[in-house]
This record gives sequence, structure tokens and C-alpha cells, in this order.
Amino acid sequence: MGEIGATRAAARLRAMPHTLRLRLVFWYGLLLTITLVAFGSLIFLLASSALNQSVVTNTRVVGHAALLDVERQLQPTPPYMPLNPDFHDIDLYRTPIVIALLTPNGQVLYASNGSQLNMLPRNSGAWNAALRRQEAWYTTEVNGDRLYVGVLPVCQSKTASGLPSNVSATAAPTCQGPLVGLLLVAKSFNDVDNILLLLKTLLVVASAVILIGALAGGWFIVSHILRPLEDVVATARAIKEATARGTRIGDLSLRVPRPRRHDEIGLVIDSFNAMLSDLEHAIRAQRRFIADASHELRAPLTTIQGNLAFLQRHIDELPPEERRTMLCDAHSETLRLARLVDDLLLLARADASFAHQNAEEEAIIPGSNGRRALPPVVELDRVVLHLIRQLRLRLQAEDSPLKLEIGHIEPVRVRGEEEKLRRLMLILLDNALKYTPAESEQQPGRVIVSLERLGHEALLRVSDTGIGIDPVDLPHIFERFYRADRARQRPGTGLGLAIARTLVEQFGGRIGAESVPGEGSTFSVWLPIASAGSQSSSITLSS
Repeated sequence: MGEIGATRAAARLRAMPHTLRLRLVFWYGLLLTITLVAFGSLIFLLASSALNQSVVTNTRVVGHAALLDVERQLQPTPPYMPLNPDFHDIDLYRTPIVIALLTPNGQVLYASNGSQLNMLPRNSGAWNAALRRQEAWYTTEVNGDRLYVGVLPVCQSKTASGLPSNVSATAAPTCQGPLVGLLLVAKSFNDVDNILLLLKTLLVVASAVILIGALAGGWFIVSHILRPLEDVVATARAIKEATARGTRIGDLSLRVPRPRRHDEIGLVIDSFNAMLSDLEHAIRAQRRFIADASHELRAPLTTIQGNLAFLQRHIDELPPEERRTMLCDAHSETLRLARLVDDLLLLARADASFAHQNAEEEAIIPGSNGRRALPPVVELDRVVLHLIRQLRLRLQAEDSPLKLEIGHIEPVRVRGEEEKLRRLMLILLDNALKYTPAESEQQPGRVIVSLERLGHEALLRVSDTGIGIDPVDLPHIFERFYRADRARQRPGTGLGLAIARTLVEQFGGRIGAESVPGEGSTFSVWLPIASAGSQSSSITLSS
């Protein structure tokens, strides 16, 4: 069954639309096509220019060499031109060039290939330039075949030694002396055109092969690169399908295999796996929260239900004092239940307004274009001293030997609701008093409160000499319903510190704790200062 499921999953992945893959390969192929076309065109242009230039150069060199041979063989008397010239510097059988000797009036005296010469059209401009004793070159076309043609004047210009002095096989000659004839030189571009056609075919075929191979390789590379994303899709789909089959969320312990390479895909997979881990942790915390909340709600409800059921059955049999006691217990548990529900409601509202403040707190300033009103400014030192005074009175009424001491207190103003600030400090102080033994072997238990200003923050510290917190439990003390083993011996729900952290976050501050088991704990709260007014004075009150 597992193999069948894996096969179906693989088939579904293959059937998925590969839009990103196709787009990447398309743009890669388009870029490669443009590159190949540009490169091939450049190669073809350079080759065409070089080959055409080679024909031009070769024809001119042969023409100058032929002119040199003709002027060597000129007769001293008319008609001067040799009737059967010997071109000993030129191999006419291996050089596909037409050479002809003509009189100035156009009569052909010699032609190496008469048939081609007869089909060669005469260019009047080149002919007239040659009659003016200037060589002329031009390109023409005969039956679709391109030809490069030159008309060179032949002059009677002998030196004393009997050799011409004005011609060269490499340099353009200058005609000196009387014009005695014309030399016609022509060479076809047919070989060049055939080579260029073959080169064009090779470039097209090679470009097509390279493009097809590159596209296939690009598809393989892109598929290999994007394969981890398919694993992400498969993992998300597996969780979704498992969720769709039941009422519970699918297995969030699934993880996408991490590729070995360190690139953007790896970062995406790391982020996806981290998101799954956070989601799994959040779901576990939610389930634990529901279980703990159910347990905490069940205890008072059980007491209330039991007492009321017992009273309903035996109310006439019980004495008034016992009935009153059971009703008091039910009422006490009802109050405990109400406090617990209030705490849960406060946390639920805090979760719902994590990105924005609660709608009840969003008082809009009239004419302020939707801006929220700032929370009121509260003198935190006054609230701290007032709360300490109240708790001292309570300790005195209970005849508790615990000492609630005041450390260094500075005047500090913060923004927030005074009632929430009181609740925050009350949670911290109740927590310290609850877990601090009234008497120890050395001295009575002590709780010390201090308030000072550090830069733009107010630092509130509540220190005690209580039982302390184990290092294993310290990172979890602000979680909802979390209670360490030592704390379970005392009454409580495990929501106090979670509410304290929620309140601190609403004020824009932060909270932390330090503890040494058996020696005590210190809770620190940092809150932003409301204003930078002059607060240089400090107050230090004795205990």
C-alpha cells in the first residue's frame, strides 16, 4: 500500500502544471537563441567578408602578375601585343580566372576561356577608365554567378634594359607611355558562395543541435533545482489530505528533506520547516492549553456540582451550619471559576489583537485622520508605592512574618492603563509572596521592589528569597498553565505569569526572570518611558 501511495503521489506531482519550470526554460532558450543567432551572424559576416576579400585580393594579384607578363612580352613594333602570351607566373589550369587581351577598340587578341568571356557583360565605366590608362575593378553577375572583374591598361613603357619598370605583382601599376591594349581579368565568387552556403548550413544545424541540447539540459537542471519545491508541495499536500480525512490537523512532524546546497531554495525549505516546527509547537501548546484549561475548569465545576447535588438530595437532612458551609464552598469555587474565565478571556483577547490593539482601546481622536489616541500617562512610582502599602496592610492583618521591602524608587512616567499596570505588579508581587517561605533557617522571607530609569526605559524589579526556579523550568514559566513541580504544592492556575507577559507586551515592553533554586528569584520588567521630562530626583524609602 505504501508503494502504491508513493506512486500515486509521484503521478500527481508529474501531472502538476510546471509553469515556473516552463517559464525558466523558455527564457533560457530565448536568451540562448538570441545569443546563437547573434554569434552565428557575426561568424557568417566575418567569414563572408574574409572570403570575398580573398577573391578580390587574389584576382588583383593575378591581374597584376598577368600585366607584368604581358608587358614583358610586348613587341617593339605594332601591333605590340603578343598574340599567344606566356603567363609563366600563373597556372591557368589551377587558377579559375579568365584572362583576355584586347585592343583598345575591343578586339579580342587572346582569351583563356573564350566561352566565359563572350558571356561577360562590358562595363562602360570601367572600360572608359581603362582607356584613360587607369585600372578599374567591378562586380557583376552572369546567370546568377557573381564575378569580380578588372580592366587594366597595357602601356608601352620599356626601360633601357628592356624590362618594364612600372608594374608590380602586389602594387597597383601606373601606366606610362602609349596605350597599346587592355587586359581583362575575371574571377567567379562561386566557390566563395558555396563555402558560405555550407557555412550557413553548418551554423544553422549546429545552432539547432546546441539549442535542443541546451533546452534539454536546461529542463533537467531546472527540474533538479526545483525538485525540493516539489517535496515542499508533497509535504504540504500530505498534511492537507490528512487533515481533510479527519477533524484533526495532519501530522505536523513531517519535514522537507534539506538539500545539500546552500542557496535560495535551501532558505525556502529551511523557512518552511521552521514554519512547520512553529506550527507544530503552537498546536501542541494549544492542545496542552485546552487540556489544562479543561482540567482547571473541571475542578471548581466538580466541587460546585457535587455540593449542589448533595444539597438537592439531602437538604432536609443536613443541619443549617453544614448547608451553609457547602454553599460557601460552592460560592468560593464559583468565584474561582469566574476569575479563571476572566483570565482566559484576557489571554484570548490578547491573542486576537496581537497585531492591533483591542477594539475597546482604539479611541480615535476626532479630526486626526484615523490616528489612535495615545494611552494615558501614569506615574508608575506612585502606583508601585500605593500597591506596596496595601499589601503590607494585608500581611499585617494575616500576621505574616514576610517582609515587603522597598528598594530604590525613582519617579517614572509610562503610558498605559493604571488598572492594567496595577494588575501586572500585583501578579508579580503575589507570585513572589506565594513562593517565599514566611520563615527560613536564617531569617524571615523578604520581597524587595525597586524602580529605576535606564535610558528611555523604566526597569521594575521584584526580588524574593523564595524557593527559586529550576533551570529546566525557567524558559517555560511564562507559558500558559505551566507550573513547575515545586509550584504545584501551592494553589494556582499557572496563568499569572502568562497574563503578566501579555500585559507587558501590550505596553510595548519586555519581561524576564532570573533565579537560583533555594535562594530566590528576580523578575524584571522593562517599560518605555512616556516622556523625557526632567526626572533627576530619586526617592529611596526604607522598609
